[in-house]
Amino acid sequence: MPVEPKAGHGMAVMGEETIYLSHLPMFAMPVHAFQVLLEVTLDNDAGNAQKVYVEDRRETGTDLYTLDPEPFRVSDLVTPAGHPALTSFNGTLFRGHFERGGVEIVDPVRVEVRRVVHFRHLDEQDPRPPALTYLAFGKAGELFLAHRVVTPPDFEHHVQVGNIRSVSGVSLTDALLAKGPRLAIPGRDDSPADRLVEGQQVAAKLLDGGVGGPDAIDLRFTVKREFYLEEGELASGGGGHHDHH
Repeated sequence: MPVEPKAGHGMAVMGEETIYLSHLPMFAMPVHAFQVLLEVTLDNDAGNAQKVYVEDRRETGTDLYTLDPEPFRVSDLVTPAGHPALTSFNGTLFRGHFERGGVEIVDPVRVEVRRVVHFRHLDEQDPRPPALTYLAFGKAGELFLAHRVVTPPDFEHHVQVGNIRSVSGVSLTDALLAKGPRLAIPGRDDSPADRLVEGQQVAAKLLDGGVGGPDAIDLRFTVKREFYLEEGELASGGGGHHDHH
């Protein structure tokens, strides 16, 4: 496989206690056909990047924050040897979407990658899951879900959940969430029309979560907050022309 070119990989920013980045994928451009979740810290020369971001989020109540990084190869975040070639990169932090009128709040910001929670090259041939499926990440006190992108037409969706409890008594540990396990919502199609909506009480199964086995963990939670929904950039496969700047 040829080495991919460097590109500006726009990312959504979530979290306050711990900061997470979610790459904004596109099927139409191979260089952006990746779903990636990163646990990071934000820094700058003044030493207040993370504080500025968290205070801005709390004061304005804005749902979407984005990062416009300098061009890099997203595949450098993971390597076959397990030693990532890229552990930090610089960019600009925006309130709102950096391509859609967002307001710059920290520039430059230095991103230190603490953990790659999820990394997957999108294969348009993959089958759509039988039920609505998200990737769970965060810590027990600040838990997020990102819709698991599979094949076009698809959608990107980020939510925060609260009041989460394990019905079976199996604990939802930070170590488990660090691996970005899949969470399926039985009885719902994997489509935007059936997506999670703020205020809903949801019964779900955490897949990939069984301790030493494949057993799913039954969960109940409330959808606390919806951060971002995008369908247009994932509507169709190869052949599109839109690019991140």
